Amino acid sequence: MKTPLLHALRPFPRILFSVLLIISCLFIFFLAGILLALPLFSLSLSGVLSLLADYANPEAIPLLKYLQMIQEVGIFIVPPLLAAFMFSSKPLHYLKLTSHSSWETWVLATVVMVTSIPAISQLIVLNEAMQLPGWLAGLEQWMQEAEEQAKELTDAFLEVNTAGGFLLNLVMIAVLPAIGEELLFRGLFQRLFHEWLGNIHIAIILSGFIFGAMHLQFYGMLPRMMLGILFGYLFYWSGSLWIPVFAHFLNNGVAVTVSFLERQGFIETSLEDFGTTDNLFLIISSIILTALTLYLYRKVNRQRDNGIVSDL
Repeated sequence: MKTPLLHALRPFPRILFSVLLIISCLFIFFLAGILLALPLFSLSLSGVLSLLADYANPEAIPLLKYLQMIQEVGIFIVPPLLAAFMFSSKPLHYLKLTSHSSWETWVLATVVMVTSIPAISQLIVLNEAMQLPGWLAGLEQWMQEAEEQAKELTDAFLEVNTAGGFLLNLVMIAVLPAIGEELLFRGLFQRLFHEWLGNIHIAIILSGFIFGAMHLQFYGMLPRMMLGILFGYLFYWSGSLWIPVFAHFLNNGVAVTVSFLERQGFIETSLEDFGTTDNLFLIISSIILTALTLYLYRKVNRQRDNGIVSDL
């Protein structure tokens, strides 16, 4: 079997190479996406560029969704796959895409995502109440503007009234991010951080922090970071990347579904209110039940070897 090109590279240089690979793919896929958009949407280059920040223009939304999916593939899916091929002669095994999990693991992962909803929602409330000291007023204003812009784009994406639009949103917001972000942050970076630092818990927290910060939505960073850490432990204890991919899909898919059902009048609960409660008993119960379910999840998977193995 042919030795991979970067087989002998140490963990930290692998991290640096992976970052450079992501940046390169970002530019290549964004440029290719823009060029392909010209004939696909019958637009000039100036027309495409003028629509990129015009969220209020209905004609901009299909273009923005198209570019969003192009970037999700280019930033999150292609780089970890390329890196795995360069680091290992068994790239799919390297990313833990060939591991199998018991039905109990899948069920408990689902229960964890359900029981954690009130606790995660409370983190959203706490994060949104964040206030910076006066001397950081300029930074706080920029963060608020970035948050508002991100919310405006999300609302524009979610404003669909057809089954086709709902399915497209499900692919764009749930399927592609679940696969891509888990490939990158858990499959690649969590492993590389573990190899570099030698401590899986620091690796999980660090990859979770970067996962939360990557979205550049500072008033939602804390709950995203905690979700990233949760996905990290689901991955570590099961040894299969498909488990956090599934959990990530559930999290995003529920948001897309709740938004669609509320817009169609089938439910009265808005996405902002879904799972949110000020009932302290429910919040504490959510934390306890999630912790107990994670304990069972770990126990079910206790015989699996989750250490760094020699699979190069």
